[in-house]
Amino acid sequence: SLLIPKYITKNNETFEVLGLLQAEMGKKHDGKIVFCNHEYQIINKVIKWFEKEFNFNKDLWKWYIKVNINEPMDEEYKKEIENKVINYWIKKTGLSIERSYPKKVSYIKNTKNKKLGFYDYGTLIIEKGSNLFSQILKNLVKITTQNILNYEDNKIRGFMRGIIAGESTVEVHLVDKRYRVFITAVQKSERDIYEECLNMLGISNKNYELNKDLIISRKENHLKLLEQGLMTLSDEKYNKFLYMISLYQK
Repeated sequence: SLLIPKYITKNNETFEVLGLLQAEMGKKHDGKIVFCNHEYQIINKVIKWFEKEFNFNKDLWKWYIKVNINEPMDEEYKKEIENKVINYWIKKTGLSIERSYPKKVSYIKNTKNKKLGFYDYGTLIIEKGSNLFSQILKNLVKITTQNILNYEDNKIRGFMRGIIAGESTVEVHLVDKRYRVFITAVQKSERDIYEECLNMLGISNKNYELNKDLIISRKENHLKLLEQGLMTLSDEKYNKFLYMISLYQK
């Protein structure tokens, strides 16, 4: 059995989180809710939304951290980086150390990286095993995504704010003054929906099938992203985006 509320709040915050879940949540029907991100503000936003809408206490989440380096052979260095990333995420999210998986930090084999960057704290993965709740939530995200074009503009903005925070890359090439925002979506059906959402918000973009990307270029489109606050959920991407905007003359 499972007790969940009959309704959730139909506001901009909900659509932002649904966009984040569409971008970053595991889609497999494996009986688990899985969300990952390397920015603590985004993790906290998702955790607080679950707490507010579903009375889902943060202590219910299991968690571990993934770092993009080979597992160190040097035990002292391994201990140093694991203490660094574990302490960072506990401090920033308030998650309980008792709710971590036994292996708190996982590593990647298929990389040449041997050292963790000074400002790199890895990616936090939060999970909750609940087959029924997982099916309900994933179905909600799927239906919302498929029907997002039927909502009013402010809800579309909220949803795309989440998608952009999860799936976008800001590209700045100073030499040839090539400034672009990429939104990656492997599934063409999803990419087509995001394309139409941007079109409805007056933002021109190009749908590149080969690269699985939507590309937003030209100053007028970037200014519309700025004016509508579509880049603001990710501090990291927003700061780079503001730098890009500052490079335009006038």
